[in-house]
Amino acid sequence: MEVVWYTAMSMDGRIADADDDLSFLDLIGEREEPTGDEFAAFLGGIDAVVVGAGTMRWLLRAGHGWPHDDLPTWLVSHDRGLLEQVGKTRSPLRLATGDLGQMFDEIEAAGHHRVWLSGGGDIAGQALAADRIDEVVATVAPTVVGAGPALFDGQALPRRRFRLVECTSAGGDAARLRWVREAA
Repeated sequence: MEVVWYTAMSMDGRIADADDDLSFLDLIGEREEPTGDEFAAFLGGIDAVVVGAGTMRWLLRAGHGWPHDDLPTWLVSHDRGLLEQVGKTRSPLRLATGDLGQMFDEIEAAGHHRVWLSGGGDIAGQALAADRIDEVVATVAPTVVGAGPALFDGQALPRRRFRLVECTSAGGDAARLRWVREAA
């Protein structure tokens, strides 16, 4: 099973600003008509999703709901009420608490092959610590936000070596970087 941390960030590695605002992401592709082809192709190769409570709450506050409810989803949270806030989904939405390593084992045992780690930085840090990140795809917005959740948040993150395999324009002055985990 492969786990892909696919997200967007500022040039200083923040996935949101200190107030959880994502408006800086509007700078991605600002001078081009967005097509969404790359993201749609990515989603076409995903068969499960892991999302953190903070990311889900942000989506709900923004009025988006869970836009990927057609994919089996594991929501990492201790808040059972969050499931009720999300409401009915087309595919199962499971609450995951405790050890993320066990959650990833459960996802793999369910037969999933390519899992999207949808957010946020704290969950990405925990997945990195559990040695479960295989690929990182980060679209970098051409700005600095200064403070906020990082691409990988955590106190003592382990060192992991990733190899840059792709660097492409993401429209305007933004770039998309793709790293894959180097074999141990």
